[in-house]
Amino acid sequence: MPAANEQQRRSVKAGLDYDTARRQRSESKIELRKAKKDDALQKRRNLTTLPDEPANEPQASAKSCDVQNLAQQLHAFFQSGAPEGHQETVIETVRQLRKLLSAERHAPIDDCINVGLVPLFIQLLSHSSDTMAFEAAWCVTNIASGSEKQCAKIVDGGAVRPLIALLKRNSLEVKEQAIWALGNIAGDCVKNRDLVIAECGIFPLLEIIAFCGKNQNLQPLRNATWVLSNLMRGKPKPSHELIAPAMPTLLSLLSIDDTELLTDTCWALSYLSDGDNESIDLVAHSGAVPLLMQRLQSSGEEVATPALRTLCNILTGHDNATQTALDHGLLNVLPSVMQATKSRIRKEACWALSNVAAGTPAQVDALMSAPKLVEMLIDRMVNDEFDVKKEAAWTVANVLHAYKADASTANAAHVQAFVNAGAMAPLVSMLDVSDTQLQILLLDAIHTMLNAGEKMGTYKGCSNPYLIPFDEAGGIDKLEALQEHNNKGVYEKAVEILEAFFGEDNDEDENLAPNAGAHSFVFGLQQSGHRVNAPFAADPPTPQFAF
Repeated sequence: MPAANEQQRRSVKAGLDYDTARRQRSESKIELRKAKKDDALQKRRNLTTLPDEPANEPQASAKSCDVQNLAQQLHAFFQSGAPEGHQETVIETVRQLRKLLSAERHAPIDDCINVGLVPLFIQLLSHSSDTMAFEAAWCVTNIASGSEKQCAKIVDGGAVRPLIALLKRNSLEVKEQAIWALGNIAGDCVKNRDLVIAECGIFPLLEIIAFCGKNQNLQPLRNATWVLSNLMRGKPKPSHELIAPAMPTLLSLLSIDDTELLTDTCWALSYLSDGDNESIDLVAHSGAVPLLMQRLQSSGEEVATPALRTLCNILTGHDNATQTALDHGLLNVLPSVMQATKSRIRKEACWALSNVAAGTPAQVDALMSAPKLVEMLIDRMVNDEFDVKKEAAWTVANVLHAYKADASTANAAHVQAFVNAGAMAPLVSMLDVSDTQLQILLLDAIHTMLNAGEKMGTYKGCSNPYLIPFDEAGGIDKLEALQEHNNKGVYEKAVEILEAFFGEDNDEDENLAPNAGAHSFVFGLQQSGHRVNAPFAADPPTPQFAF
């Protein structure tokens, strides 16, 4: 496909035309990810206890005085030149601070920062004792898990390089804790993510993942995989060259039956595929699609959510990337996904279908012939939450747009299939929404339906068969009401349909034409019999959400 056409397919939706049929995740992805902390935690605090430690040690009652007393001991150690003979005492001091920082609630992160402990922890990362370095890295991990301001103390203190150096230690325990700290730093913001990648790259992490996988060290493997996903999240994305080498590792991780591991692996793939065609093709043609399909069907929602999102990202790419997903049975799986408990999953499934509906004629045919999909789309438009209804309506509109572009027999059959399945009533019902962009989309879809009916009636020598279900759904009343709408696009679409299909008796009432005011307009009697061609008030901005 020519580059210009490909760019058209991926442009931001702005109305129902060819540029918007294939919708990249610009608007929808923000809303779909507004609860991203529920989906994949960017930071994790280490709250565990070691095997030889009682679970009820001082974690539960962290007090400022405890931190101050322990800080005085640690400062005294450094002021005395860090003598070797006091090493065990210092390890115990750092261990007690680690336990305080591991409190499930109200961890004393600010207290540790305020008494100057961060520089001391960072110094201890380079200590020759693995036990000392491990305890210090744990403290750094939990401080970095805090707010952006708290994490900045770790980064500005120079912790990244000594943490990376710990990845070369022989102790897997030390490596895991260092990885965990780096994951919290990378998950804090894009700037920190890029710092970690620039200083470390991803190859040391991939080596640790390979080692843990080979030796079945599950918990370190989980942590390393989560860190890998953090290195891929955020916008702008890291360069393709830096993160593409992770693809074989991610494929191997998809074969391990562990919910936490699979969840983070699928999130990593979703971040990797959420970008340009190069990124999408990397995932689409890597062999990941059949594995993702398997996880989508056999796993719980924790895994299914990022697996579906990755497949949805693939559908925004080239037609051959979309076809890869379809060839592995995605359309056969989506009807059950559209009945998921979480509305965001149902919405994502409908969003996926809207992109298939904007694909090649063969892909649209596949959608329309897939068992239960048409009926399920209509059901979502009738019985679901507004956000899900909206995405289902986009799917219907994209299929109908194919008829508008090419009134072929096959496309006419698609229109008839939607009418027979009962799509007219929910399309008309949704005209009441306050979203003007959606109203224009719905009006355009209804106009296309009625045009198809007009041609069918002409061919069969009868009246337009689609006017009856439109009228029974209250469509004429809705159109007449929309003549008073304060958006020019909505107003003109409604008038256009009335004039095209409901004769002179339904011509626009001249008394309903808009009078333009200084900054808005009202409806009332005109000075002449012609509608004033005045500027219309702008639509309110569409709210944006952080997912």
